[in-house]
Amino acid sequence: MSVESVQRIKLELRKMRLVQAAFAVSMLLIIWITQSVCGYGRSEWKLWHWVMAGLALWAVFGGSLVRGRALRRSTVMLVKDSSNLKALRQWKTGQIVGMAFAEAIVFYGVVVRMVLDGTLRQASSFFVAGLLLLLLWTPRMPDMLTQR
Repeated sequence: MSVESVQRIKLELRKMRLVQAAFAVSMLLIIWITQSVCGYGRSEWKLWHWVMAGLALWAVFGGSLVRGRALRRSTVMLVKDSSNLKALRQWKTGQIVGMAFAEAIVFYGVVVRMVLDGTLRQASSFFVAGLLLLLLWTPRMPDMLTQR
């Protein structure tokens, strides 16, 4: 593994963390705007509230699956050849897809709050889940590369 390859991967890692920070800021702004324009809302859970909860649950599992597959494949290719640009692009894609799924969960909370006239308590479970997933899926150096 060349030093240049490791430096390229570290540079891409820094870029992905900046993208993650942009996702976090956008989530917080979305939540703030939603709260600024909404009233108190109604606290009963209706069918569409449960549909949004199901979609959020799907986003958690779907994001984990898609992100995990992309990261596993790219890590295996990067271990074989750390200068493989295709593997590095696949690693970045897996990271961004995970962040997008986390952001989607926050948007489901916005739908609950704004469209379905839900309360902050109902929407906050979506907001918290999206933010926690974004933090859980923080871009990291591929494990197999750090062990070499």
